[in-house]
Amino acid sequence: MAAIEFRGVTKRYPNAPSPAVDNISLRIEDGEFVVLLGPSGCGKTTLLKMVNRLIEPSAGHIYLDGVDIQTLPVTQLRRRIGYVIQQVGLFPHLTVAKNIAVVPELLGWPREKIEARIDELLEMVHLPRHFRQRYPAQLSGGQQQRVGLARALAADPEVLLMDEPFGAIDAITRASLQDQVLELQRRLHKTILFVTHDVDEALKLADRILVLNQGRLVQFDTPCALLTRPADAFVRRLLNTEDRIRQLGLLRVETVMSPLQRVNGWAHQPRLPIGSDLRQALSALLQPGVASVVVTDPEGQPRGQITFEDLRQRLGCRLEEAS
Repeated sequence: MAAIEFRGVTKRYPNAPSPAVDNISLRIEDGEFVVLLGPSGCGKTTLLKMVNRLIEPSAGHIYLDGVDIQTLPVTQLRRRIGYVIQQVGLFPHLTVAKNIAVVPELLGWPREKIEARIDELLEMVHLPRHFRQRYPAQLSGGQQQRVGLARALAADPEVLLMDEPFGAIDAITRASLQDQVLELQRRLHKTILFVTHDVDEALKLADRILVLNQGRLVQFDTPCALLTRPADAFVRRLLNTEDRIRQLGLLRVETVMSPLQRVNGWAHQPRLPIGSDLRQALSALLQPGVASVVVTDPEGQPRGQITFEDLRQRLGCRLEEAS
């Protein structure tokens, strides 16, 4: 069963010449990280907000774990869904601890469970425990966004909606937060819908990317498939699919790795952790005597391998040019 399913979802606004979202049908599997990508005004935020009913569709249905969300009370639905926005939206008069505790308190969690959850989440988003008593105005933009992420995860929701959460943050902090979200996803396996207009961010984060243009679904596919088999000229221009060197620096090793083969002495080959990029894999493959790179999980256990042939087949490029 898909975690989220859209069936013929459309949103029309009065006096608008065309729908903001036009007849979208797709399935998002449990635990997938899906990025909604496209230019401003393409309908990606509208589609996202229909999942937690901040915007109601004009037509069609959205299902959460097989249940039509229109049949659920709005408050019940939203307590099952974490929500992170660009402006963070922390309550300025509440401490960090109180901000994180909002939904668990609404759900009636016992105090000791809430306090333990606050400490757990602060550690998870790499904030010190003494930040509990600080107020949002005493935090940097990146720190506020980390608190916003902790608040969204507080009640352990099934689905996490993220609407351009890092758009107003400097490039260095943004890269750090992207890495942190990937780290959390590897641990928590949430179903994430993430809106961005930043192509590099989409390629770095997504399991699959949903490309929208003028409210319509153009292509819904993996980063590799979008780069090597773009559906049309719009996708080709949007992703700049001809820039192979750039692609190597953006795609994660797990997106192209093949099953581990116990041949060719892989135990003695170089290793890269999941989350590393293909430029690092290529650098390792160019070393003398290296036939493959072993991809390892966070515990250091082998999970797959990458060879020159994997890169050729998945990226459809001539590695002599890339190197």
